[in-house]
Amino acid sequence: MDNNGIHHEATKWERYTKEKKLSMKRRCEQNDYHDRRIYMITMAIEGRQPLLGTIRGKSNITEGDQAPHVDLSPLGKKVKDCWMKIPFFHPQVKPIKLCIMPDHIHGVLFVTEKMDAHLGVVVNGFKTGTRKAALELGAISSAMPLSNGHGQLWETGYNDRILTHEGQLQRMLSYLDDNPRRLLIKREHPEFFRQLGTITVAGTPMQAMGNRFLLDNPVKIQVQCSRSLTLQEIEQQKHFFLNKGNSGAILVSPCISPGEQQIATAALQAHIPLIVLLLKGLSPYFKPQSRYLEACSEGLLLILAPYPFQNEKLYDMRSRCLHLNSLAATICEEEHPTIDCSPIKARNDSILEKKC
Repeated sequence: MDNNGIHHEATKWERYTKEKKLSMKRRCEQNDYHDRRIYMITMAIEGRQPLLGTIRGKSNITEGDQAPHVDLSPLGKKVKDCWMKIPFFHPQVKPIKLCIMPDHIHGVLFVTEKMDAHLGVVVNGFKTGTRKAALELGAISSAMPLSNGHGQLWETGYNDRILTHEGQLQRMLSYLDDNPRRLLIKREHPEFFRQLGTITVAGTPMQAMGNRFLLDNPVKIQVQCSRSLTLQEIEQQKHFFLNKGNSGAILVSPCISPGEQQIATAALQAHIPLIVLLLKGLSPYFKPQSRYLEACSEGLLLILAPYPFQNEKLYDMRSRCLHLNSLAATICEEEHPTIDCSPIKARNDSILEKKC
């Protein structure tokens, strides 16, 4: 109330003027986190320290001791134990899956019925238990701060993904089972999974990951398919672009429409190089989609992001798609696009040998 006796109530818009949390750690405002739901939870060790275990095996082996797996540390074993004990404290919560990586975890939780506690209370209880175990094992020091942006053992906050669509749970479980293999692939070919910083392609600054030497290929062709194409027309387009790729062309596309996505998948399966322009940018810990992973490790993929990373719904989707298609056309029209790679350290000759 001011001196004139007038109340100034906060409007609903004031929350949008406050500083946002990291995009990957905000809660969904439309979701009731007390209700029956299935969630995939992701939490990372502070500073990405590999405290939970060591990656072992080889990416091309599927069975036996050499198959990709994480050899859990004593702390990793305690983390697994704490996760499985969540129902003792919250009977409505059923752990479905836990994937422990050296520096982070993914876990799937099923809230079987409405509960009094918010999901965040469940997660914080798990964090408290694992933090206590880490202190007892000497993995962290009690002198470490527990505030000011530090979480002591875990990064502050967590990411949740709500699994609501048919088949989504099974896809996520398969993704988690494959996590150790993907990490080994990245470590076996670090040059193609390291974010390259900002490079300027044809006058446009972009974040990049992958084989930047694909831009040097003099023959590049844009893949652009209308959403109105029939299945038969998409197959015709696929045949056309695969022939071009097999003749030495690099395919370039935002891979947005169903036709573009199908052509990109078929091209990668045929080991045809691809340059992809992203709609939403590269997050700090960006991982290529499963369909891109093998191609990235073979030097057959370059990911370009002309926009900064964001995790919100796009309200300018049409204009952004048109812009990305325009950029793809420009990259393809120039036989030798202008590339400023000054922020990038020189790569060794072995990478040049993988140039397509």
